[in-house]
Amino acid sequence: MAEATPVLFAGKGEKLANHSAHVVIMKSGKLTAVTVMPDYEGPIQPFALISVVPGDVTADRLTTLKREFVDRVDTVSAPRFAEFWEMDPCESGKAEQEWERDLTASDSGAFLGVLKTDPTKKVAKELLLDVDAQQKEGEYQLDVLSSWEELSKWLGAKGFQAPAGAQEALQPYLAAGQKILVANVDSNRIELVGGDRAQLSPVRFWTEQPYDTVPARLGIPSSPGKQELFLYVLAPDSRYQVTNYPTKFAPTNLTVDFKVKERMGEFYAGLHDLFLEKNPGTFLAEFVWDSRGCGQPCAGDALLPHELLSLGGDAFDAKLPEADVRPDPGPPSDEEQQAFEATLAGKSAKEKAEAKKAWEEERRELAARRALLERHQYVLTRLHYRYGKEELPKDPALGASSGAIEGGVALPEGKEGAASTDVKSAERNRFQTRYNSLHPNIKVVECENPEPYRWGKAPRTYRGLRKIWVAEDLTRKNRTQIDPTEVVLTSVAELGLGAKGAEPASVETPADAEEKKESACGCRTVGGGAGGFGAIGAAGAGLLAWLRRRRAR
Repeated sequence: MAEATPVLFAGKGEKLANHSAHVVIMKSGKLTAVTVMPDYEGPIQPFALISVVPGDVTADRLTTLKREFVDRVDTVSAPRFAEFWEMDPCESGKAEQEWERDLTASDSGAFLGVLKTDPTKKVAKELLLDVDAQQKEGEYQLDVLSSWEELSKWLGAKGFQAPAGAQEALQPYLAAGQKILVANVDSNRIELVGGDRAQLSPVRFWTEQPYDTVPARLGIPSSPGKQELFLYVLAPDSRYQVTNYPTKFAPTNLTVDFKVKERMGEFYAGLHDLFLEKNPGTFLAEFVWDSRGCGQPCAGDALLPHELLSLGGDAFDAKLPEADVRPDPGPPSDEEQQAFEATLAGKSAKEKAEAKKAWEEERRELAARRALLERHQYVLTRLHYRYGKEELPKDPALGASSGAIEGGVALPEGKEGAASTDVKSAERNRFQTRYNSLHPNIKVVECENPEPYRWGKAPRTYRGLRKIWVAEDLTRKNRTQIDPTEVVLTSVAELGLGAKGAEPASVETPADAEEKKESACGCRTVGGGAGGFGAIGAAGAGLLAWLRRRRAR
């Protein structure tokens, strides 16, 4: 069996290839919005994109989005490189971290910058954000068809040929009552990313039918060899896992050589290949976090309201009653009433009436925005799989996992700067794939009671680039330039990196539950108790990390 993603291409006889697909699956009750963003390699001339959608999807449930919305989900959840500096031992207090700042909405009386009735009153960040869904007139002309015969006629009219094996690939989906989504692609409007490689715009649809299986095998006829599938699930209450393939947490909180910093993509590609060599047929869980957050450190802002609405939130809101979308703000508090009345001093009766009307409208708008922010809170799960021939015998099925988990967030400690790599149960989801580099203090200590080995953000005197580097665009990275065995300084015995340690955690599937009692976090260690790569120690890494860090400086 060849490998695949959820799309295939039809051209005029040339070989057209799809290397990767990013699929964002957003859930709310019985509604699901699905956004698919594939890449493309082939001649820069017109071609067709073919996918499948649930049977209730019609043209009015389809739209094209800006690429940046899916790119933002990718960046927020991607494996990241983190730097920690040893705080000056002669300074007092605990080390501060780059992410220790409050970005929550706390203002109770305004939006859009200032109150019309009180221009001096400031507002919280979230209340200034764009809350309108955005669509794009992309490079597609979209149609929904019901049969192979309709597709053949559609392709023939445009001079396109379906790739060999397309009819066989589509047959099981059509038999299950799904429809064919076909897009005529204007090659003059696609975004080139190098040579004859292009990144196509995302296509979004929404459905009221259950959507828990990704039709990844559909793309068999357009496979170039190895392919990568990135699945992002945004669900209100639960993290997600692949239920019909093994799913393991990515190795996280490992200390790595400084050279990894600007080459995170190459490093992670090599590490992923090593992981799959030891764990064939296994999906990686790389990120699980509340959508109001973005990890520690963040490579950018958390997902913004207009991004969540564009990815599907607007379709969910369209199904809500007006009372939920624009709730009654209720009576003002005594403090609010007094503050408003103070603004009326010296105004005429007409001006007072206008001010009151504006104030009441502002209160209604503020209540609507707060309700919107409250209902669009999700758990973002990122799942990743790279595969070749015979490594995707069935479409991946998704299911919710019980219990929140935490991993990749512990801070470096002690002289060696070792950080816990455990994945464990937690009150809220906070799992990220992070690789750490340490900057020891090199100043002469000239105080009587030094406090060494406190690791935190860069000192004020640091003049380097403060960008957070992440692993992205993996299908175009050289996968052999950075050897993980040379740059990973923490012991990971399961991958043959360093000294002997424990094995990685695995997300439990329904099949596993029949064999063993599910742990509180829904995860297990291959060889026994709960934990992640996290049960792996960092012994022996410190000295080597220290020496390499000094040479890098």
